[in-house]
Amino acid sequence: MDTCVLCGAELGVGRFCLNCGHPIGQPAPAPVVTTPDAHHPAPAATRAAPPAATPEPMALPVQAADPTPVPVPDPRAETATATQPVVPPPQEPDWDPQLDLLPYEEVDELESDDPVTGQAWIGWVVGAVLLVVVVVVLLRVLGTDGEDEIATEPTTSESSAPAPEKGSESSEETAPETSEEPQGVGKRINLATGAAFDVPATAPPTTDFDGNLVAYEGAQMHDGNPSTTWRMAGDASGQTITITLAQPGVVQRVGLINGYAKQVAGVDWYPNNRRILAVTWGFEDGTTVEQTFAERPDLQLLKVPPVRTGTVTLTIGSVTPPGSGTLGRDYTAISEVSIIGQRAG
Repeated sequence: MDTCVLCGAELGVGRFCLNCGHPIGQPAPAPVVTTPDAHHPAPAATRAAPPAATPEPMALPVQAADPTPVPVPDPRAETATATQPVVPPPQEPDWDPQLDLLPYEEVDELESDDPVTGQAWIGWVVGAVLLVVVVVVLLRVLGTDGEDEIATEPTTSESSAPAPEKGSESSEETAPETSEEPQGVGKRINLATGAAFDVPATAPPTTDFDGNLVAYEGAQMHDGNPSTTWRMAGDASGQTITITLAQPGVVQRVGLINGYAKQVAGVDWYPNNRRILAVTWGFEDGTTVEQTFAERPDLQLLKVPPVRTGTVTLTIGSVTPPGSGTLGRDYTAISEVSIIGQRAG
């Protein structure tokens, strides 16, 4: 059998007609005949019977031999295609922007630094002015005499004396000044150089570790060598040294190295002898000034009111005890004396 008994369509594989779904091999159903009754007369013979309605196609079951369903052509689709174009259904997007995109967050713009207010600079200016004032005051308080570079450092006693500074050559104290000051001539010099020293006593010479003879004459207080010294035996408190200058001068500073400042063969002789703690300087016009010393082997100077004189007296006030240990010696020593001034006019 090649055609369907119901619709006349060409048969294919399967058990049903691909056009109308009628089972293959079954006879066509008999037409339904209605008998008119007395109240409803039959239509006139001239009226043609309406054509039989085309049955709806039935869904075909999946064939056992071929699991892929066979598409069935739809006559209505062909009619619609002939009259108007077929619009394909809208396709859903593969992703949902609301679900797949990360949430967008607005980032606030960086705010610029707050500008300095109109009066904020006043505080900086005031602070800078105060700093300048403090520096000026400190410079005036700590400033030294502009005529020389000798430091001024008053000393009081052995217990309260400041510690020595390495490499310092001298220190200086200041005595009260008078209203009338004599004027010198020329540059400042050490008036003690070439002066005559009259000392109360002199210790006998000794032999050093190398077998050399060492003397302790008064002239060694102005030879410019701290390793040589004048010394006398015992405590020299109350003793006076008279210094006669080579020519009169105007004295402005006085000072000395208050012990034996020699260091040799690993031995420091400064603590091994007595050290002078205080002296009194006297001048021809009767002026006197006192000076105290720290225990360090440096030249310690005292600034005095300018005084014209030809002689200077040095009276020893107090000294330390003798040196201790096997190298301790009971001698009072002065390594150098300095009298700074100008030639008298």
